[in-house]
Amino acid sequence: MKKKIPMICNLVSIVLLIVFIIKSIVDYNQYSTTLNSAPFYVWILVNALYFIIPAIVMSVIGFIMKKKQWQI
Repeated sequence: MKKKIPMICNLVSIVLLIVFIIKSIVDYNQYSTTLNSAPFYVWILVNALYFIIPAIVMSVIGFIMKKKQWQI
């Protein structure tokens, strides 16, 4: 089970990155400058906050757990 946890963390990280890309593309297609006062890069920053930062955290957790397995 200990070997599966780093793999699951890395898989979740990859899924979050894919969701970020897909959500950004969908937002780009739905974005209208006449309806939104915020520029599009703000939408990208919000998507990054929700998807990229957790993906980085999960990747680091997986890396740390895998590193500790080699020490044991």
